[in-house]
Amino acid sequence: MSTHEFGRPVAGIPLQTHLEKLRSSCEAASRFQGGHTGYHEELGIFREYASEANLYLPEPPAWLNSPPDEEGNEHQVWYLPDTDHYLKATWPDFFGMLVVHRPNEEPKASPIAYLDRWHLHNEIFGDEVEFLGVLRTDQGLRMLISQAAIAGTPATEAQIQRFFSESGWKPFEIGGHTAYFDPGRNLVVSDTHRGNFVMMADGMLAPIDLRIQSLSGSLLDAVVKMCGV
Repeated sequence: MSTHEFGRPVAGIPLQTHLEKLRSSCEAASRFQGGHTGYHEELGIFREYASEANLYLPEPPAWLNSPPDEEGNEHQVWYLPDTDHYLKATWPDFFGMLVVHRPNEEPKASPIAYLDRWHLHNEIFGDEVEFLGVLRTDQGLRMLISQAAIAGTPATEAQIQRFFSESGWKPFEIGGHTAYFDPGRNLVVSDTHRGNFVMMADGMLAPIDLRIQSLSGSLLDAVVKMCGV
């Protein structure tokens, strides 16, 4: 995949580098206000950083102007057969949902939490998601990513449960759905339905679009209690 083809605004800077700088800004804001950053603070931090780092695309890439192949709660999705990749664009000003949040917090993920989600997805599940940039529209910001296609069939519920249990993840219920907690890495995942897993020809299970979140403080304590760890 070439930088020109997908309109990547900053070549050669991995997702982790963006996140390190964004997290540093969030930590500075947290120290200043004596708490933790929420959705609106992180949205402002991201907007400022995106301008400084030249992450805004000057115009929509060509594929974004064609009808999407799929639409979900978080993304519109296009498949490019010549590269065997899926290209995803978030809905305007919507960057997914947090797995867990404090009672007084916004449950929506910020752009920073969205990027952290995909960084963790790559790190924990061996994915190769790339961040392509941000598009400004009249309706709001849209985050664009690229993800390699994975051949296979939808996994069964039993296979999904076994995938997590054999890797040490602990199930818990939240919002009427099953989520999982990794006590070794203090991570939680949700949206673990069949449509987000592919059973590959080699018998291995590949997660393709999970919500994943790192926990600390009171959120970590609450999940540990729910899991009985």
